[in-house]
Amino acid sequence: FRRYAESYGVVALKKLLFFVEHRSSLTKGLQQGIVYRNMAQYERFLADGDFQEFYWFSYDPDDHAHLERLRNEKPFWKHLHLLTPPRFLTGSVGAAIYSIIGPFIHWRAFANADAIKAHQVSGAWTALLARWIFRKPFLFRLGYPLSYRFKTEGKKFRHWLTRRLETALMRNADHAAVTSTQMLDYYHALAPETPIIILPNYVDTGGFTPVETLDMSRPILFVGRLAEVKNLENLIRAVARIGHPLHIYGGGPIEDRLRQLAAELGADVEFKGFVANTDLMKIHHEHSLYILCSTREGLPKTLVEAMASGLICVGTPAEGIQELIKDNETGYLIDGFDADAIEARLRWVLENFDPAIARAAVDFIHRTHSLDYAVELEREIFEKIMPPANEAAGKPAATTAVS
Repeated sequence: FRRYAESYGVVALKKLLFFVEHRSSLTKGLQQGIVYRNMAQYERFLADGDFQEFYWFSYDPDDHAHLERLRNEKPFWKHLHLLTPPRFLTGSVGAAIYSIIGPFIHWRAFANADAIKAHQVSGAWTALLARWIFRKPFLFRLGYPLSYRFKTEGKKFRHWLTRRLETALMRNADHAAVTSTQMLDYYHALAPETPIIILPNYVDTGGFTPVETLDMSRPILFVGRLAEVKNLENLIRAVARIGHPLHIYGGGPIEDRLRQLAAELGADVEFKGFVANTDLMKIHHEHSLYILCSTREGLPKTLVEAMASGLICVGTPAEGIQELIKDNETGYLIDGFDADAIEARLRWVLENFDPAIARAAVDFIHRTHSLDYAVELEREIFEKIMPPANEAAGKPAATTAVS
């Protein structure tokens, strides 16, 4: 953007409107400890002069109190504006209504935005409405295909509906970005004419330093959502047989069931709750082995972060995991998803791990999944889809810079 602005002799304020996912909010992000990680790229955009104002389409009217507190922490938060619903449009039904009429409630902010970005398929229909109504450049960035998830779960109507939503999003986007090769092929087939690239999940490598000593007597570590897809019941069965402690960070719908299973099996499992992303490196340095045994993944951020911290990483052969873990190169892959396979691989790794694998993982993440790398890729997309400053404003080029 600076290159555009400088070539025209102006410096223009750029405003980005973004959608995280349906029912997302600053409040929820703070509770889950992911806000600072998710805002890191926007903070970098501000520092580099790419955008000066950011609008977050949020679903919680209580977000404003949290934002006021955050504005005392860093200058970035003074450039973030929350577009929240009236209180009578909260709850599941209210949120659904708000996702449709929100562009009209906040029409001024939508109209003033220079570009639109959606983070996920969930909730991206609001971004699609904004694209249709306000005709702004639209970047569709997404994680795991929602329609594919519903297909594997046997939810035929949801699969049909989300497949059509994804097709509409792809056909109306000026550019798309996905996190893995698997998703590139899947979404390119929906709209071959829409430019699409791999924009991997990132980690601010400056905030993660490799552990100094790998000690396999420490507990095994898992960080993530406690949901069926994470295959945690089989992990608990495996560690119960091995007799090795396991620390689980996160929360989710099956937590009570997991606690009951661990108690029944006599497994040494501690449920630690949510951890703020800012505290994650400290948690990593208290462990040496990280495991992710999901049955499906897009490109898991928690695995990227564990690799950046130099942990020995073990994972199941889900496609997204395999894009990060190259067996015996950047980590260790499990030969299957059941408890027997997890147990066998963990026993082998605990006895035979190679510290060089952890060093190779750190190098891999720094080269291909750093915040700097992701920001530069996304910057290039916006430079392609957004008009130069004077063209967007409908004005001739200025001859003097505006401060």
